[in-house]
Order: sequence, then structure tokens, then C-alpha cells
Amino acid sequence: MSLHPSAKPLGVSGSCSRDDVTQPRPRISKFAKLTKKFNPRRGGVHPVSEAHRNHNPHYTHLTHFTHAKRAAFTLAEVLITLGIIGVVAAMTIPTLIANYKQKTLDNQFKKTYSMISQVLLRVKGDFGYTPQCYNINAAGYKRAECKEFKEKFLEKLKVSRICETKGFENGCIPEYNGVDTVLKNEHKDDENYDEDYWQDYASRNCGGFTQSQILNNRKVYVLADGTILFFYNSEQDADSIPVFAMDINGITGPNKWGHDLFGFMISIDGNNNLQVAASGCMRAEDGGLYTADMIDKLFH
Repeated sequence: MSLHPSAKPLGVSGSCSRDDVTQPRPRISKFAKLTKKFNPRRGGVHPVSEAHRNHNPHYTHLTHFTHAKRAAFTLAEVLITLGIIGVVAAMTIPTLIANYKQKTLDNQFKKTYSMISQVLLRVKGDFGYTPQCYNINAAGYKRAECKEFKEKFLEKLKVSRICETKGFENGCIPEYNGVDTVLKNEHKDDENYDEDYWQDYASRNCGGFTQSQILNNRKVYVLADGTILFFYNSEQDADSIPVFAMDINGITGPNKWGHDLFGFMISIDGNNNLQVAASGCMRAEDGGLYTADMIDKLFH
């Protein structure tokens, strides 16, 4: 094997020096560099030793980390926060639930009102004119065609069940109050409360909607969507003006006048068209609204 002219054979003229042979510099991986930099333990220096603390610029005292770990809420602070949240929830949730329920009933009333209005238009279409069965004003009525009007009115409602009598006993209606029992409850704390007086008052002014009449003597119609309807007058008084009550959400509660149970009657507007109006024979229970108020809410 021949040598390059400039190369010196080993061991011939002295020992090999660093100048004689160029040694490759060992390569250190990036990971190894980072390990050496941030984990001095691998380099033989304990990370918590005095030397490490004094000479490693990247050292961070352990108390910084222990302090960070301890920066949390105490049990007392958590309990106080939960207590505040509980108080706020107790104050606001009942109001939110009440508002939600009222909004639901408002929408159901609107749906019922619209349904009756559509039925009245269809009834007028069947007659070809405005039938004479409505309230003109507080003292005047047109009732010549009330019997036929009621028949057509009921035909156009989607009735799914009828209770001829004893609607409560036969499961068509819940146990409603009547005008008489509502009045008794309103005045039971009066100093000179007289139950017989209020019973007589209700019977003389709104006898068709006393509790006994509603639960036992009224013919009840349950519609396909659950709405409950019963007339003020008995079936024997077929020529009477159609005054009726409707429970807008059926058997579902609260089943109270002015909440989901309202009184209606048929009237006419300025264009001689049939319209649904408020009946005066009802009492609003426990802060409920009268039918006239509910109708007013629809248009304002």
C-alpha cells in the first residue's frame, strides 16, 4: 500500500500529535443539550445543590412552584361562594319559572283565541251572512239563530270526547272552582263574612258557572288537543247566547280561573263580523287575569 507523499507513517519519526491527525468533533444531539441545560442532575450536579443554585442561571427556586401549587381557594371561600350562588338562585329561579309558565299560558291563550276566531269565520261562511246569535251590547242580544249557530260551531271544533253530565265524575274536567267558591275564598277573611250571601250573589249573577253546575250539570266537550269547553247554559236552553268557558291547556294544571280557565262569549265587531269576546261571568283566582285583560295583551 502506497502512502501519499505528504503523509508520515505512524511510529516512524516520532509520536502522532493533534496536528498530525484531524480528529472529528463529537456531535451532541439537541435533546442532549436541552437535557444538560435544564436537568443538571444528569451532569452530576443535583438540581437543589448549592453549586447548582449558584452557578446555573436557569435555576428557579422551588418555593416558586410550591407557592404556585398552593394558590387555590380555601374550603371556606368555596363554601361562601356556593352560598352566594344558592341565595341568588333561590331569588331568581322561582321568578324565571313563573315567567316561563305565564309565557306558556299566554301562547296557549293566543292559540285558543285564534282557533275560535277561525271557527267563527267558517260558521259565517256556512250561513253566507252573519247569523243572528251574538251579544250586541250589555243589554241587547240577537238570538234567533243560536240553536243552528251552536250546532255549526261545535261541528267545526275537533271534539274527541263528550260528557253529557257529571263531567268531573266522568273524568272530562278537573275539580274547578265556580264563581261562588271563588267569591267565598276571596271574602272568607272579612270581618262580617257571610257564606250564604256570596252563594246567593253568585247564583243570581252567574248561576251557570257555580261549582255545582260546572261539575255536575254542564255538558263538557274535550277537543282533540285537550282543550276543554262547556257552555254557561244547559242543553235545554239551546236558543241562548253562546257564553262558554274554555280551559286552554285541558286537564293540565293549574285549572284556575284567570290562569288557564277563561270565560268567553260571541259578539260582533264594527264590520258586523262575529268575534270572540270576554264573558263577565268569571272571577280571576290568585292573581290571574280576566279574559278581557288577556285579549288586550294579544293586541298590545
